[in-house]
Amino acid sequence: MNKLFGYARVSGLDQNLDTQLDALQKAGCDEIFQDKITGVSTSRPALDELLSKLRTNDTVMVARFFRLGRSRDHLISLLGEFARKGIHFKALDLGVDSSTPAGKLVLQIFAALAEYDGTGHPAGKYSGENQGWAVVSQSQGQTHWPPGGAGCREVRESKESLGARLIGGRNG
Repeated sequence: MNKLFGYARVSGLDQNLDTQLDALQKAGCDEIFQDKITGVSTSRPALDELLSKLRTNDTVMVARFFRLGRSRDHLISLLGEFARKGIHFKALDLGVDSSTPAGKLVLQIFAALAEYDGTGHPAGKYSGENQGWAVVSQSQGQTHWPPGGAGCREVRESKESLGARLIGGRNG
């Protein structure tokens, strides 16, 4: 039987998990795991336990997208691992559901953006001031596209369904 697992995390012992737990309970999670620990900590016992229980076609749900991973890279790594193992992911705050075509698209775009590490260049290739591209809502400024046309067609085809635009950095 496929299970719906919830995960909630706060960064300090003085913070409260109640809003995340309420959202996950209302969403019908079969079991909820919770950590009260700093996000960069390598020791996350509840997350480790959750990961050990996951099976193909199970779903991991979070109330807040960035509560799952220790960092952006860790989050992207976990989502990639879920996809490879046939595990679904849902983030209530963003309405992302990897079992739908739109949810898969959003997660693929997040992963692609993470590869560019905010510099406009592949992660680890360049350093310095942020000169990259960012996805923002339709209510923000003009649309700009990366120079050279690399990947522009795919981004243009999907941007309308996401309600997003790409805004260029210093060199855009």
